[in-house]
Amino acid sequence: MQEIECVLGKTIKFPKERYLHIIIRHPEMEGKESEIIKTLANADFVQESVYDKNVLLYYRSINKKEYIVVVVKLLNNHGFIITAYIANIIKKGAIVWKK
Repeated sequence: MQEIECVLGKTIKFPKERYLHIIIRHPEMEGKESEIIKTLANADFVQESVYDKNVLLYYRSINKKEYIVVVVKLLNNHGFIITAYIANIIKKGAIVWKK
């Protein structure tokens, strides 16, 4: 299991099992494990989920039209990755941190 310090200074757990789950649900993320880690550590902005205030979406631009999005559930002062995907739109929600 990897632990990554995100741009908010929180420790995010990233077990291998989670990565396998991500590539099953989002095959476009296969081979992009390092991109997921880079997004947490060097996000362009972080957004709060409109459904759960303990879920944050980390966005990092990969080209003019697409972002890698990493979804994290926070518990106390650490968190774990729920999923990650490539998106061409930004979801609704309050921005809690911006580069």
